[in-house]
Amino acid sequence: MGEARRRKAEAVVYHHTSSLRTNLMWMSGVVELEGRGKPAMHPHLKKPIIQETRIRRAMRDFPAVAWFTSEISIPNCLREVQFTFIKPETGQCWRYEHGEDPRKFADAVALQRAAIGFRLADCPGIVPWPSYYGYGTAEGRELNETAREAGDDPDRWFVSEEPVDLLRSVVVYISPTIFEPKLERQDWYLRHVHNMVRACREKSVYIAPSWMKEESVRVAAAQAGVKCLSGDCLTWRGEGDE
Repeated sequence: MGEARRRKAEAVVYHHTSSLRTNLMWMSGVVELEGRGKPAMHPHLKKPIIQETRIRRAMRDFPAVAWFTSEISIPNCLREVQFTFIKPETGQCWRYEHGEDPRKFADAVALQRAAIGFRLADCPGIVPWPSYYGYGTAEGRELNETAREAGDDPDRWFVSEEPVDLLRSVVVYISPTIFEPKLERQDWYLRHVHNMVRACREKSVYIAPSWMKEESVRVAAAQAGVKCLSGDCLTWRGEGDE
């Protein structure tokens, strides 16, 4: 029993995201509830990417939650997504047809995949999805069914009804490639994540997207009148950091 309790206390769950959104996460300082994050700008589409949660579920059976999994591998359901384009002038919508492999388009939009790990013992608000009341609701059952169809195991999911503090994160995995992503543990980057989160809480700081060129970063920061750091997955630029 003692060994079982120790393993449970050391268990880590992961929030899967990507460099499309990580700079927004560092500035917010938390893993947000689904649908609550700010729209992210894509470097090639030049348009904001809006995650419309209500397309996935009606949000009536249980409230917005933050999602986690005990698996480090990228959930298949995050790579089998649909994209709808909206014409601002008319509000006209049309769905993009992915072609033979929708995962390639999903990877191109997501950019570099990332997984942020949290120790369950440090985050009592994160609970197993199967024991959460939403699991057995109509919306929950539909999520479970579509997840299993995609090859995922929803019984390994976890949820939190409150945003989760990123300073509680204990490990970060990042894919160095966009296509055919493979997550690799980056212990050195965890320190920089915590540094960026603290900097945003202590003063007005702009965390640039990883894809933004350095000159554009400096211009954006100057226009906003704030200090600027890079949210790049490979570098972290700030005062006193070489």
